Amino acid sequence: MSATTTTITDSATLTRDAGNWLVESWAALWNGDIALAEQILAPGFRLYFADDFDGTGSAHTFGRDELTAFISANNHALTGLTFAAEAAPLVDTERGELACRWRETQTSGEDVVVKSGIDMFAVTDGRISAVWSLTGNHRFAS
Repeated sequence: MSATTTTITDSATLTRDAGNWLVESWAALWNGDIALAEQILAPGFRLYFADDFDGTGSAHTFGRDELTAFISANNHALTGLTFAAEAAPLVDTERGELACRWRETQTSGEDVVVKSGIDMFAVTDGRISAVWSLTGNHRFAS
Protein backbone atom coordinates (compact mmCIF):
# COMPACT_ATOMS: atom_id res chain seq x y z
CA MET A 1 0.00 0.00 0.00
CA SER A 2 1.30 3.41 -0.88
CA ALA A 3 -0.05 6.71 0.39
CA THR A 4 -0.79 8.88 -2.62
CA THR A 5 -2.62 11.86 -1.18
CA THR A 6 -1.22 15.39 -0.96
CA THR A 7 2.50 15.67 -0.33
CA ILE A 8 3.69 18.06 2.38
CA THR A 9 6.53 20.43 1.61
CA ASP A 10 9.13 21.55 4.15
CA SER A 11 7.42 24.92 4.48
CA ALA A 12 3.91 23.49 4.94
CA THR A 13 1.85 24.22 8.01
CA LEU A 14 0.16 21.27 9.66
CA THR A 15 -3.44 21.16 8.46
CA ARG A 16 -6.13 18.56 9.01
CA ASP A 17 -5.53 17.21 5.48
CA ALA A 18 -1.76 17.10 6.05
CA GLY A 19 -2.33 15.30 9.37
CA ASN A 20 -4.57 12.73 7.67
CA TRP A 21 -1.93 12.21 4.98
CA LEU A 22 0.85 11.76 7.56
CA VAL A 23 -1.14 9.15 9.50
CA GLU A 24 -2.10 7.34 6.27
CA SER A 25 1.55 7.38 5.23
CA TRP A 26 2.69 6.24 8.70
CA ALA A 27 0.42 3.18 8.40
CA ALA A 28 1.72 2.53 4.86
CA LEU A 29 5.29 2.73 6.19
CA TRP A 30 4.49 0.13 8.86
CA ASN A 31 2.91 -2.01 6.13
CA GLY A 32 6.24 -2.12 4.32
CA ASP A 33 6.37 0.98 2.11
CA ILE A 34 9.86 1.81 3.40
CA ALA A 35 10.46 4.47 0.73
CA LEU A 36 8.01 6.73 2.60
CA ALA A 37 10.43 7.06 5.54
CA GLU A 38 12.57 9.62 3.75
CA GLN A 39 9.51 11.65 2.80
CA ILE A 40 7.54 11.63 6.07
CA LEU A 41 10.18 11.36 8.81
CA ALA A 42 12.14 14.48 9.77
CA PRO A 43 15.91 14.43 10.28
CA GLY A 44 16.53 13.46 13.89
CA PHE A 45 13.24 11.51 14.04
CA ARG A 46 12.71 9.44 17.22
CA LEU A 47 10.11 6.79 18.07
CA TYR A 48 9.56 6.22 21.80
CA PHE A 49 7.79 3.09 23.04
CA ALA A 50 5.62 3.38 26.16
CA ASP A 51 5.71 -0.38 26.67
CA ASP A 52 7.42 -3.47 25.31
CA PHE A 53 6.88 -3.81 21.58
CA ASP A 54 8.05 -7.18 20.33
CA GLY A 55 10.75 -7.29 22.99
CA THR A 56 12.14 -3.80 22.45
CA GLY A 57 11.52 -2.62 26.01
CA SER A 58 9.98 0.66 27.07
CA ALA A 59 13.32 2.46 27.35
CA HIS A 60 14.15 1.73 23.71
CA THR A 61 13.84 4.36 20.99
CA PHE A 62 14.28 4.15 17.23
CA GLY A 63 15.66 6.66 14.78
CA ARG A 64 14.69 6.52 11.10
CA ASP A 65 17.27 3.87 10.16
CA GLU A 66 16.47 1.61 13.13
CA LEU A 67 12.74 1.93 12.44
CA THR A 68 12.98 1.01 8.77
CA ALA A 69 15.23 -1.97 9.59
CA PHE A 70 12.76 -3.10 12.28
CA ILE A 71 9.77 -2.77 9.92
CA SER A 72 11.59 -4.61 7.13
CA ALA A 73 12.57 -7.47 9.44
CA ASN A 74 9.03 -7.81 10.81
CA ASN A 75 7.41 -7.68 7.36
CA HIS A 76 9.70 -10.46 6.14
CA ALA A 77 9.31 -12.58 9.28
CA LEU A 78 5.59 -12.06 9.92
CA THR A 79 3.39 -12.61 6.90
CA GLY A 80 -0.19 -11.49 7.33
CA LEU A 81 0.73 -8.51 9.54
CA THR A 82 -1.10 -5.27 8.70
CA PHE A 83 -1.52 -1.87 10.34
CA ALA A 84 -4.33 0.66 9.88
CA ALA A 85 -5.56 3.83 11.50
CA GLU A 86 -8.85 3.20 13.31
CA ALA A 87 -10.27 6.65 12.57
CA ALA A 88 -9.22 10.09 11.41
CA PRO A 89 -6.46 11.50 13.62
CA LEU A 90 -6.89 14.33 16.05
CA VAL A 91 -4.91 17.23 14.61
CA ASP A 92 -3.72 20.20 16.66
CA THR A 93 -2.77 22.67 13.93
CA GLU A 94 -1.48 25.28 16.38
CA ARG A 95 0.90 22.97 18.22
CA GLY A 96 1.86 20.81 15.23
CA GLU A 97 0.75 17.60 16.92
CA LEU A 98 -1.36 14.59 15.98
CA ALA A 99 -2.89 11.68 17.83
CA CYS A 100 -4.30 8.53 16.27
CA ARG A 101 -5.69 5.21 17.34
CA TRP A 102 -4.49 2.30 15.25
CA ARG A 103 -5.02 -1.43 14.77
CA GLU A 104 -2.51 -4.23 14.13
CA THR A 105 -3.89 -7.43 12.63
CA GLN A 106 -1.84 -10.63 12.47
CA THR A 107 -3.41 -13.37 10.36
CA SER A 108 -1.95 -16.86 10.36
CA GLY A 109 -4.15 -19.47 8.72
CA GLU A 110 -7.50 -19.22 10.49
CA ASP A 111 -6.00 -17.48 13.53
CA VAL A 112 -6.43 -13.72 13.71
CA VAL A 113 -4.91 -11.63 16.50
CA VAL A 114 -5.87 -7.96 16.70
CA LYS A 115 -4.15 -5.40 18.89
CA SER A 116 -4.70 -1.67 19.21
CA GLY A 117 -2.55 1.25 20.12
CA ILE A 118 -2.30 5.00 20.31
CA ASP A 119 0.39 7.09 18.67
CA MET A 120 1.12 10.72 19.53
CA PHE A 121 3.06 12.64 16.85
CA ALA A 122 5.11 15.82 16.84
CA VAL A 123 5.34 17.37 13.38
CA THR A 124 8.14 19.72 12.35
CA ASP A 125 8.32 21.38 8.94
CA GLY A 126 5.62 19.05 7.60
CA ARG A 127 7.31 15.80 8.67
CA ILE A 128 7.01 13.56 11.70
CA SER A 129 9.78 14.46 14.15
CA ALA A 130 8.77 12.25 17.09
CA VAL A 131 6.23 9.55 17.94
CA TRP A 132 5.24 8.25 21.36
CA SER A 133 3.60 4.86 20.89
CA LEU A 134 1.53 2.71 23.23
CA THR A 135 0.56 -0.80 22.15
CA GLY A 136 -2.18 -2.79 23.86
CA ASN A 137 -2.62 -6.54 23.90
CA HIS A 138 -6.26 -6.33 22.81
CA ARG A 139 -8.32 -4.33 20.35
CA PHE A 140 -10.07 -1.20 21.60
CA ALA A 141 -13.81 -1.68 21.95
CA SER A 142 -15.87 -0.02 19.23
